[in-house]
Amino acid sequence: MWQAYKVTARFDKSLPWVTAAALAVPTLLGVLVGYLLGGYFGWILGPLTGLMVGVLLAVLWLTRRFESTMFKQMEGQMGGSLAVAQSIRTGWQFADEPIAVDAKTRAVVFQGVGNGGVVLLAEGGRAAKRTIDTTTTRLHKLVPGVPVTAIYVGKGQGETEFKDLTKAIRGTRRQHFGRGLTRGLSAADQDAVRARLRALGGPQLPIPKGIDPTRARADRKSLRGR
Repeated sequence: MWQAYKVTARFDKSLPWVTAAALAVPTLLGVLVGYLLGGYFGWILGPLTGLMVGVLLAVLWLTRRFESTMFKQMEGQMGGSLAVAQSIRTGWQFADEPIAVDAKTRAVVFQGVGNGGVVLLAEGGRAAKRTIDTTTTRLHKLVPGVPVTAIYVGKGQGETEFKDLTKAIRGTRRQHFGRGLTRGLSAADQDAVRARLRALGGPQLPIPKGIDPTRARADRKSLRGR
């Protein structure tokens, strides 16, 4: 928590004052309530309860400001959306390597599997649409029946900002499977999807222009020696 506070305070000058207020106001209210109630329990439980509430509010505020600061720092950096997605602790797993890269548009697509199906995070704005369409078609063939959702990360129209990315990813479960804690892909189903994608759906990285991998031939002279 101290490290998070130091990092956030460098960019948010109001953080010390707001944190102190979140801690002090409930504590003072607790003291006031204890004074009004009087008695042994009033003098002890009132300030103690106020202090605990103040600590909780200060921690919650610090956590939100820390996340907001980190999101701002990651915006515009390649792989920033992946860092946000991997911060989701339960229900989702995102691969470290991109599933597709477009060398021309510099669009990058990351893939995650969770209780909402498969999610594709597209960095590069709408320039990534062609890459997303190709990747989505391939995934529908690899894991038929599993929902595939594309999320375009950015600030443009139809795109999802960093601060809303976690909510958008988690919302895919309700979007495809409806409400209910038991709805969505089970842990076993998720493992099966990940295993199939690892076996059949490796990353589609770009191949340099002018090279046809189906017609590539070894240099026989270099093998024999000149």
